[in-house]
Amino acid sequence: MKKCVGFTLIEMIMTMVILGIVAGVVAIFISRPIEGYIDTANRAELTDMADMALKRMALEIRTAVPNTVRVAADNSWVEFIPARGGGRYCTDTDSCTNPLTHFGTGSAATVTFDVLGPLPAVSTNDQIIIYNTGQTGLSAYGDDNCARVTATTASSLTYNDTPFPHASPSSRFFIAPASGPIRFSCSGGQLRRINGSAAFCGTTPPSSSALLVRATTLDCRFQYNQVSAANGLLTLSLTVGNAGGAVTLMNQLHVDNLP
Repeated sequence: MKKCVGFTLIEMIMTMVILGIVAGVVAIFISRPIEGYIDTANRAELTDMADMALKRMALEIRTAVPNTVRVAADNSWVEFIPARGGGRYCTDTDSCTNPLTHFGTGSAATVTFDVLGPLPAVSTNDQIIIYNTGQTGLSAYGDDNCARVTATTASSLTYNDTPFPHASPSSRFFIAPASGPIRFSCSGGQLRRINGSAAFCGTTPPSSSALLVRATTLDCRFQYNQVSAANGLLTLSLTVGNAGGAVTLMNQLHVDNLP
């Protein structure tokens, strides 16, 4: 007789049970590293998102005209007037053809003054800002110490306006673009860059907005402290999160407020 070769039902069930136990043990050992990798990748993505936003903000805020950085009462936005450039204007004690002496009170006049050193990047309709202390009467968010550029040469600027209320002790001036203040605003899970966010120098520029960050969870905390008359400290904190977790990054910037 021919001998039958095979396996019984009991043997098959036992084999399946053993394989199930082995697979379960292997799954436990494999799942944790995979979960750890997914968590790490998610945190890295969130960190990159927050880090790039903070770097972009810091890069622009460092160009702020002195004493123009301000934050919301609820710390949800930070705003400033960017400086396209700056320099020193010629005074009557310097050797130049056109010193700037248009200070104090008086009526509007067309004034041309020479710039000491290289002329900064400037375009018609940009604003010249002198001695911005942020105090009443010396704030570029009003129409106190600004004048609109009407013409330029290789070494001079021309404007038509009333006198600047106060001269700069160091004869410094700043050039602000006509596009106006910039605000980084956090709301509804979005961090946006708003150009032309407020009136300045007697003008209300057109507003435009660009998205920097969108996340399921987004919390922004902007805090500004005036450390001294010439120095400020701005703290930028972003918490970015999704279903997989959240990360918080913080950056502190020195703000030069020497007008």
